[in-house]
Amino acid sequence: MYMIAVLGPKGTFCDKSYEEYNKKYEAAHGKSLEPLYCPTIDDVFEQLCTNEACEYAVVPVENMLDGYVQRTLDLLLEKNVYIVDENQVAVQFSLLANTEKIEDIRKIYVQFKTNGQCRQFLHTLHDAEIVTTNSNMESYYKIQDEPGTAAIVPHHVIQADDVRVLAEDVTDAKGNHTRFIILRKGVLDVENPDLEKQLEELVSNEKGLDADADGTEKTAELTREKVRIPVYIMPATDRPGILFDILRRFYDKRINLISIMSRPTKQSMGTYNFYIEIDCLTERLEVVVETLRQIQVYNDIKILGAYKEH
Repeated sequence: MYMIAVLGPKGTFCDKSYEEYNKKYEAAHGKSLEPLYCPTIDDVFEQLCTNEACEYAVVPVENMLDGYVQRTLDLLLEKNVYIVDENQVAVQFSLLANTEKIEDIRKIYVQFKTNGQCRQFLHTLHDAEIVTTNSNMESYYKIQDEPGTAAIVPHHVIQADDVRVLAEDVTDAKGNHTRFIILRKGVLDVENPDLEKQLEELVSNEKGLDADADGTEKTAELTREKVRIPVYIMPATDRPGILFDILRRFYDKRINLISIMSRPTKQSMGTYNFYIEIDCLTERLEVVVETLRQIQVYNDIKILGAYKEH
């Protein structure tokens, strides 16, 4: 049985993402992926890259309210991994407390990304110390036997016999979602002459996971699949107009970009790499690959995967 590294512990939103992907995997392969829960995003990547039994990993990449998960973006560049799929999980947070009233809270545990999704509520707790945790479940367990404390936790983990629920929903906005990506180990080389075929196979193979409950694969023309291709572009030199030149290549070929993020090179102040998500139909993969090769003449490029857009 293959293992999948999951940002844990059990009960996190990442765990829900794993469960959703595992249903697709079971329908397509007749077997499940065994979760390997990890305490941090770094540990998830480490398990995928070094543990021979670990074939997959799932990590958060973007939240509707708080934006991209910066650590995930950095590790996508640093590690030899690529993305094969994504899914989205609905996110709602509640306030659990070991106090009778919100005014009595002296310390509140909040996961590092949860903080950015519940800012409005946290701003009202003027007298409470905010303690950052690595996971929402860590926040949940911290308050069980600690009077005067509270935690912002996923609504779905609340049990009937839990300490007091002082607020059912403290999320900044309704309809909040987090996007998760499914990873495998390996490298996609832009100089590979068969890169276009390799990307087509990635999309086709992952499309096979979209099966009906009885395991029957849904039929769809590969040439009409809408595909997302994330890439990193690392400028070889720092010069005026470099980002304009990159974007012009995509514009000239009418290639749609979903997003672009600047990430520090960590070599000198004011120098950046660019994380870009490309949106296209599979019938235009050849155009995308050709454009990336043109951009690579003056830049380094890392292709981070190709998968059907959801």
